Amino acid sequence: MQRVMDLVTSTGFGRVAHKTVSPLIHLLRRISNPDISNDHIITRVAYRGRTFNLEHRRWSQDDALAIKQCFTQAQYDMPTGAHGVLVENLYQEIVASGLQPLIIDCGANIGASVAWFSTRYPEAHIIAVEPAAENFALLRRNCAGLDVDLRHAGISSTDGRAYLDNSSGCHMGFRTTSERRGVEIDLVSVGSLLASKPASAYAPFLLKVDIEGAEKNLFDGDTDPINRFPLIILEPHDWLMPGQHTSQEFFRFHAASGREFCMKHENVASIVPHSSLLQMTTGLKN
Repeated sequence: MQRVMDLVTSTGFGRVAHKTVSPLIHLLRRISNPDISNDHIITRVAYRGRTFNLEHRRWSQDDALAIKQCFTQAQYDMPTGAHGVLVENLYQEIVASGLQPLIIDCGANIGASVAWFSTRYPEAHIIAVEPAAENFALLRRNCAGLDVDLRHAGISSTDGRAYLDNSSGCHMGFRTTSERRGVEIDLVSVGSLLASKPASAYAPFLLKVDIEGAEKNLFDGDTDPINRFPLIILEPHDWLMPGQHTSQEFFRFHAASGREFCMKHENVASIVPHSSLLQMTTGLKN
C-alpha cells in the first residue's frame, strides 16, 4: 500500500488529487469505524467458519505480515501426519477430561496468532504474553471477547525485570535484554504462568515461542514447566543473530527430553514422545 501511495504522489497531479481526496477518505473512515484512528485499519480474516476483524497499523508491513502468516499461510497449523494425529488426540483427551487445554503464546504481538489459536483450538484457554506497549494495545483490542488472559510482560526462565530492545525498528522486532537500553519491563516465567492456572481446571497443551532471540534465556534455566507442554512451536532466530547461538539451549532441551521434531516454514515443533507414534507409523507401513 505504501508503494502505491508513493507512486500516486510522485507526480504533481497525483499530489493534488491525494490532497483533495484525503479529507473525504478520512471522514468516511471515522464514520465507518469511529473507534479506529486514521493511522489504523481493519483487516477481515476467516478460519474454520469464524471471522475476525483485526485492527492494525495502516502502513505497518510487520502487522500485515503477521496476519498473513497466521491466516493465509497457517504457519501454526502444525505438525501434520502421525504427529498431527497425536497432538489432536492429546487435545481431545484434555477436553474429555473436563479440563481446559492451556495455550501460552509468547510474543503474541497484535493478536493474530491468538485469534488463530482460539479458532483452531476453541476449547482452549490462552495466556498471551507481549512486552511492547504499542503492540499490547492492539493485542487487547483484537482479543476482546476471546478466552484470553493478557500479560503485558516479557517471557524468560525466571521472573524479574529486563529491558525492551527494538534496534531493528520493526513492530515484530522487540526482544528483551539485560543491557540497560530501552524501556524497563517485567519478566514472567512459564512456571509462574502455570502456577496462576490451577491444575484442577487447566492442562498444559501448547507453548508458542516467537521472541526474537530471547529464547536463549527462556530455555537456559528450569525447563521442567516447559516440558509439561505436549507441543512447543518455536521460531529460531540464529539467522537474525548470527554467532550468538540463540536457539542452542532450545535444541539441548529438545534432545535431552527425547522429544520429536517437525518443521513448517520458519517454525519448528517439539513434540512429546509417545508410544502411539510408533504404532501409527507401523500401521501406515502395513
